[in-house]
Amino acid sequence: MKKIFFAALMVLVPALAGAAEKFDLEGYASRFDSIPIGVIKFKPTNANLLKENFPWDIIENNLDLSGKFGVVALPEFDSASLAKRGIGVYVDGKYTLEADGKTVLIECYLRDVATRSLLVGKKYKGELKALRNMVHRYSNELVELLFSDRGIFESRILYVRAEGARKNIGIMDFDGHNRARLTNDNIINIFPTFADKSTVLWTSYQRGKPDIYRGSITAGTSKIFIQEKAMVVSPDVSTIDGTIAYASSQSGSLNVYTCSPDGSKKRQLTFSRGGIDTAPSWSPNGYQIAFTSDRGGGPQIYVMDATGSNQRRVTFEGRYNDTPAWSPKGDKIAYASLGDNYQYNIWTVSPDGNDAKMVANLPGANENPTWSPDGTLIAFVNTAGGRSDMYIVKHDGTRLRRITKTGDVRMPKWSHFW
Repeated sequence: MKKIFFAALMVLVPALAGAAEKFDLEGYASRFDSIPIGVIKFKPTNANLLKENFPWDIIENNLDLSGKFGVVALPEFDSASLAKRGIGVYVDGKYTLEADGKTVLIECYLRDVATRSLLVGKKYKGELKALRNMVHRYSNELVELLFSDRGIFESRILYVRAEGARKNIGIMDFDGHNRARLTNDNIINIFPTFADKSTVLWTSYQRGKPDIYRGSITAGTSKIFIQEKAMVVSPDVSTIDGTIAYASSQSGSLNVYTCSPDGSKKRQLTFSRGGIDTAPSWSPNGYQIAFTSDRGGGPQIYVMDATGSNQRRVTFEGRYNDTPAWSPKGDKIAYASLGDNYQYNIWTVSPDGNDAKMVANLPGANENPTWSPDGTLIAFVNTAGGRSDMYIVKHDGTRLRRITKTGDVRMPKWSHFW
């Protein structure tokens, strides 16, 4: 996949120190868990108008989806309307679409509502097709400014594109835009996961049975990575050292294994006989692995050390619990749970088995949870009426948002790479 270059420049504002004296930005931000902020429609500098991907709409959507802001969007500045909502800062800006229609300059300004004075400004210039990337970059910098934390807006999500019997691997921005295919086969490709920023692992039926393949996001190439006479599925990669956990039936039953990043040094961690141990998920520190096992009867979530020792069950509610996903903060494991109403919902539980909580229960089946890089959001797929789309919800079950509307999204995997 071709990378698109764009330039970003800090606007040097002589009045910045004076503005900071009038408005304590750090003090304002520290007062809120969800910062009230206004977003005002940008103004064009010439007669060339954008027809889509409006920067102000993208900023509004980014900040809203992050769960860190309470956003009010207005077509023009209205101090009374903003002040009435307790909003102290707002974003406005302008854009210049050059005559060739291929290059755009956007200028983004964070201002004080009371005085309209400029607090911080940024400029970005690049190809028009990179406009969304520029705005995501600005949104990240805004989060860093106000929260002293990194934003998630340049992160990406792998997914399975379901087209009847065909299932292919795709990739999209966190907000569901800029979708691209990574495979285009008339077969089943499932369980995608990031190995690094440019490399993907997934399970493919290319040879008629499930094997694990490795592919390049940038080059669009792929090759078989783990092949056995047995079934090999559900890879997951440790962000610490690249060790790969996966499930294989080479011992007769489906069990969890690990191997080195190059596929060597395979090691069996679970030893189920006649049962199923699958869907491994690494803890962020690389010391533990969550997985699904039916050793107690129905499938439940278990946790073990990375060596396979100290295996213990952590879920005790739900008839069928599957697809564990360990949060980047290490404090929660998300999973899909089949309840007494025979509907799959999204739950979280602490790694010690405490504090089990349902966080999403839309009508239909809610499955395949995956965490945002900052550990604040959970993406999952809801399937209803033959269509499946991705939603995002905060880890506490609030601020549910729908991300896709194409009806073909399955098995999302959010990158832990910023």
